[in-house]
Amino acid sequence: MQWLRQLFHRNKLRIPDALWRDCLARLAFLNNLPASDRTRLKVLSETLLATKTITGAGGLELTDDIAVLIAVQACLPVLNLTLDLYDDMAGIIVYPSAFIVPHSEMDEAGVVHEWREPLSGEALSAGGAVVLSWEDVEGIPSFAAGHNVVIHEFAHKIDMGRGAANGLPPFLAACHRDMQVADWQQAFSAAYADFTSRVQALEQRLPDDFNPDNPADAAHYDALFAALPMDPYASIHPAEFFAVASEVFFVLPQPLACDYPQVYRLLARYYRQDPLARA
Repeated sequence: MQWLRQLFHRNKLRIPDALWRDCLARLAFLNNLPASDRTRLKVLSETLLATKTITGAGGLELTDDIAVLIAVQACLPVLNLTLDLYDDMAGIIVYPSAFIVPHSEMDEAGVVHEWREPLSGEALSAGGAVVLSWEDVEGIPSFAAGHNVVIHEFAHKIDMGRGAANGLPPFLAACHRDMQVADWQQAFSAAYADFTSRVQALEQRLPDDFNPDNPADAAHYDALFAALPMDPYASIHPAEFFAVASEVFFVLPQPLACDYPQVYRLLARYYRQDPLARA
């Protein structure tokens, strides 16, 4: 963390050019970003790293490239908005790989079920941190499938601007004067309902003895769900639909624009970016 130590100790707010170029080179979906946008993205990334703590956990040794690679992806959604959307964030915590989170839930009979689940990312509400798995952040090949855990979790943070994440992010007076909440709710509700139906229909085609740990079953699952414009996880909840749609909007926008053009247009208006036009 040599550069970050210098940043905080000397109040320098500048990412070294070589480090910046190396990080951008690893993010193919930024290849067509105009030079002026790259400059602004760099300034936002520097500001984020100067104002929010980023901490390694679980034995991860935090390095400059880890910090910058996360910062640039976190700042992409707010490139034409404001970092104020991340005010409700204590900092960023990075684990080497998937981290275990305990869960509990009471069923209709009043029985409490407890389990532990490995996660690649989590955005904690009420001023909490964004927690990431470096193994998943670094999983550059997953970009080809539209996955991006950093954008996903920071989209959740944006969504939490109204309170609990529900798929309706806050509209900013300076940026979204021409947007209506009713239009957003109508388009996203319809797309979410349609996507959920498509996922359920595909799940019914899986064999009764389906085992995701079986390579053959996993390959069958991938082939079956490949026609979807985004990960089926988006069907879990409207908040996840917004977060997953935000991932593919920036990383692999064509399928989303094809299947849900109204959602794509609303995201383009909200983020004030048009990835398809850049491509």
